[in-house]
Amino acid sequence: MGITETEIWERFNTQKSFLIECKWLEQIYSLNLSYELRSTIGERLGLSAEQGWKAINLLIKKHGSQPELINAAGLCHQTEARDFLLKLLREQEKPEINTVRALACWGAILSINELKRILNDNSINMRLAGLQLLNFKLHQLDATQLLYLVEHLLEDFREQVVIQVIKVLQRRDEEKIINEISNAAKNGTDQIVRIALIALGSIGTEYSSRKLAQLSQELTDESHREIAKMQLSHQYLHNG
Repeated sequence: MGITETEIWERFNTQKSFLIECKWLEQIYSLNLSYELRSTIGERLGLSAEQGWKAINLLIKKHGSQPELINAAGLCHQTEARDFLLKLLREQEKPEINTVRALACWGAILSINELKRILNDNSINMRLAGLQLLNFKLHQLDATQLLYLVEHLLEDFREQVVIQVIKVLQRRDEEKIINEISNAAKNGTDQIVRIALIALGSIGTEYSSRKLAQLSQELTDESHREIAKMQLSHQYLHNG
C-alpha cells in the first residue's frame, strides 16, 4: 500500500527539510495528491537547488508542466531550469502566469518584445508579474525603451498597477521619466498622487525638485500640496 497524505505531512512536520531526500520527494509526488501537498513537495524540491532541479525535470517530463512544478523550477535557481522556463514561455501562444512568475528573478534575459507581450496582457496578475521581471531588466534599458514598455500601464484603471509602475520609474532620473511621474501626480487617485510625489522626492535631482515646486503650487488638493512641499523640503535639507 502506498504512503498516505497524512503520513507525508507527518514526515514534513517532524523531519528537518534538509534531511528529506529529493529522490523520496520525487517518488511520492502524484497528481492524486491534494494541490496543497503537491505545492509543498514542489517547494521542497525547488529549495534543493541542483538536486531539486533533477527531480523537478523528471517530474515535468512524466506529469507535464503542472503549476507547482513550474513554480519549483523557478525556486531552484539553476541555469537549466531558467532555460527550460524561457523556452516554455516562448512556446506559449499567450504568456501563462505560472511561467512568468517562475521567471521572476531572470527578467534581464527577456527581450523588450517579450516583456512588452507580457505587460500588454490585460490581467492584473500578469501585469504585476511583468513589472517584477522589468525590475531586473531596468539597468539594460534607456528611458525611451522603458517608457515604451510601461507608458500604457500608467493609464491602467487599477490603482495597484499604476503604483507599481511608479515604483519602477522612480529608480531612474531622466527628465522624460520624471515628467511621467509628475503627470501621474496630477491625474491619479489620492493614493497614486501620494506615491508619485514621494517618488519625485526620492529621485532627488534638480529637475525633480523643480517639478515638486510646480506641483506644490498647482495641485488642487491641499493635502497633496503639503506632501509636495514636504518632499521639496527634504530635497533642500539633503542638498543643503
